[in-house]
Amino acid sequence: MRLRPSVSVCFPAYNEEATIGAVLEEAHTLLSDSGLEYEILVCNDGSLDRTGAIVEELTQRLPRLRALHHPRNLGIRAAFERLYSEAAKDFIFLNSTDQQWKTSILFDMLPLAEQWDIIVASRVDKHYGLIRRFVSWGFNVVPLVLFGVETFDAGAVKLVRRDVIQSLPLVSRSPFSEAERLIRAARAGYRITQHPVDVDVRRTGRARGVRFRFVAGALMDIPRVWWALRHERAGPAADMQQ
Repeated sequence: MRLRPSVSVCFPAYNEEATIGAVLEEAHTLLSDSGLEYEILVCNDGSLDRTGAIVEELTQRLPRLRALHHPRNLGIRAAFERLYSEAAKDFIFLNSTDQQWKTSILFDMLPLAEQWDIIVASRVDKHYGLIRRFVSWGFNVVPLVLFGVETFDAGAVKLVRRDVIQSLPLVSRSPFSEAERLIRAARAGYRITQHPVDVDVRRTGRARGVRFRFVAGALMDIPRVWWALRHERAGPAADMQQ
């Protein structure tokens, strides 16, 4: 019998008025036709444009859409954590609202959930500038060198068992928390894999991945995580496959 889990489809959003309506409409159409038990959660992280208003308007038409609002911008890590804490289904599918990642990839990843606890969608081609490419390389290499764990594309789209999320206490205070989550999951013996995906080029808005405060925060979190894990007992290592 194939696994038919319930899924919380989660979207963090900040100043995405140009795309969020189409993204949520597409997600609703795909999911309502799928037969899955699902909910759609959006965390509007203090957007300064009409993102929040658009989401609220859509909740009137899309019965399984739930809006979460931060009164001010708290950052992507806070948006992730809010979504994780509010999700109610068996699995959490974390996506973006910038139209780079299609919700349809969920249906390619779900069959993998029969064998894996965490499936990370990794970009086949990263349409990055030089600086972001270097930062991305660094954040992939550091966990491998310091912790012996391949985190793939840690901050990207992923499908995760909700009970796994709940079982992993974190010390990171920056977006490095997503890499720490994978590091801790591997140490605890959870099964992690990647699923290569072709993504579209971002056409509107601005990516937040290379802001100085995010990078600086991550550079502070790396030794914090290393120190914490050094004093914790690791579980059996998970097999990591490409």
